Amino acid sequence: LLGLNYYSGDLEFDDQTESLDLKVSKGGTQSQTKDVKALSGGERSYTTMCLLLAMGETLETPFRILDEFDVFLDPQVRKKTIQSLIHVAKRMEHRQFIFITPQDLTGIKPDPRLKIFKLRPPERHSQQAGGLTQQTL
Repeated sequence: LLGLNYYSGDLEFDDQTESLDLKVSKGGTQSQTKDVKALSGGERSYTTMCLLLAMGETLETPFRILDEFDVFLDPQVRKKTIQSLIHVAKRMEHRQFIFITPQDLTGIKPDPRLKIFKLRPPERHSQQAGGLTQQTL
């Protein structure tokens, strides 16, 4: 998935210092960063999601859940990312994927192997003196 945005990544394990460094190369250049905090919010979200999916390939877990994975992604990257996630999920039929997002999914077409559930927005009740109140379930 990193390659979709012309990124590449590498993990370096150092047993001596007991450290794990993530290197990300952007745009086909050789400039690499060990400090993932130097990436933008969208780049960090995308890189983290790719790392989690890559690690998940080696784990035998029946479920993969990503929550709000796309909130910092720009619209074009978000569209590519969701299409790629759906492709990966369909390819791994022996696992179930759950993607939770507050973003609009109107452009995604459900099919027999893809279910989309949309929750209704919470009801807000106003108080006479204080305005909106939070509802507790």
